[in-house]
Amino acid sequence: GNVHKGRVPIAVYVHDRPDLFAQVLVALKGVRGIERVPVLVISMDSVSRRMLALAEAIRFAPVRIVFHPVRQDMVSEEPVLAIKNHWWWLQVALWRHVRETREHTGSIALLEEDHLVTPDFLQVMGVLLRMQDSDCPQCWGVCVRYGCGGKDDHLLDQKQKSVQPPGQDRLAKVCRIHAVINTGIAFNRDTFERIERSDFLDFMNGWDWSLFHLLQTLQLPDMMLAPSLSRIRNIGTAGATVSEADLQLHIISQLQYDAAPANIKFDEDAFWIDTGEAMAYTPPCWEPLNLGLVEFVSKTPQNYS
Repeated sequence: GNVHKGRVPIAVYVHDRPDLFAQVLVALKGVRGIERVPVLVISMDSVSRRMLALAEAIRFAPVRIVFHPVRQDMVSEEPVLAIKNHWWWLQVALWRHVRETREHTGSIALLEEDHLVTPDFLQVMGVLLRMQDSDCPQCWGVCVRYGCGGKDDHLLDQKQKSVQPPGQDRLAKVCRIHAVINTGIAFNRDTFERIERSDFLDFMNGWDWSLFHLLQTLQLPDMMLAPSLSRIRNIGTAGATVSEADLQLHIISQLQYDAAPANIKFDEDAFWIDTGEAMAYTPPCWEPLNLGLVEFVSKTPQNYS
């Protein structure tokens, strides 16, 4: 239906990094079809004059600015939980209260103030959401950050675990992955309501690790769709969970990856799903059970929503 043809609401949750936010807005302005989104929600957890000025100056899409009632003690003492608090508050606002999204029947895309998208971001998001409907209804969501491919992809081919049909473009590959990718995601009301019924709020960790906990405990379906070529880049190397001083190589490699070039030709019919063994569904029993950040439990009330 038309819900996936550029009609995906976008919500950006931000703190106070105006230099990065400005770059993100420039990129969003250049997204093909951005003028057709139902709404661009900017969710702020601080009343920053520069951030507010940037949001109020947006003219390329209809904008709704909302303010998260942040707990300052949590921001200073437990920033990971503060971000989770904002993230969940925003989900409730989007699916229950915001006029432009509360009756939305499709998925909502989520970005952060340091997520730089490519011009075909919405087009690829639409392809992924249509593929979810037809090829992966059990997926809890989709993301436009790469979920397969990259520097190790050739090894999969050598092991004959990646099945590429003749004539298909490897850069247009889409994979079913059992993971939580936390960059450039979108999910629908069914997933929101599953999270709402779960122990998501009681799990003492960030929103992404809390979602991973839901996958491990079978409270969320254990699969999402992702492309082999990112349509998003993370341009922030420091934040609540990572500081410039203690950046490690494995963290840098996770934050710094290539995205599709701006001039890449978009061909909706070129996308295909890898059905190889490497991408087949397997329960995450091999993963150690994530117990959350136990040291937070004694300091934080169980219900901080």
